[in-house]
Amino acid sequence: MPRTDNHQVNIRVNEAEYAKIQASARIMGLSVPKYCKHLVMRSKLKEPKLADDEYHKIIVDLSRIGNNINQIARRLNQSKSEVAEEEWIAVKDQLEALDKEVAHVWLRLR
Repeated sequence: MPRTDNHQVNIRVNEAEYAKIQASARIMGLSVPKYCKHLVMRSKLKEPKLADDEYHKIIVDLSRIGNNINQIARRLNQSKSEVAEEEWIAVKDQLEALDKEVAHVWLRLR
């Protein structure tokens, strides 16, 4: 009869991890591969919190926020003399707005 399980999954573990797996497999009366397969097949997978398109939107939003932060830093670094107080106030306002955007992104992830 031909095998129906024709895909192989390999993992690497250290000596201590292998000894633990081997001992647990022995207690269950299974070989190490069968024990590992048993563990994997009985595990409960979590549903993704967001759809792929929503993750993409979040990545775009975070990238835009990062670009804004870089622009602010570049503008401050280009200023050879002391930055005027109005400039600091503007920077503070921009950073507060970015902080609110980041908080909104975190809410979407929860």
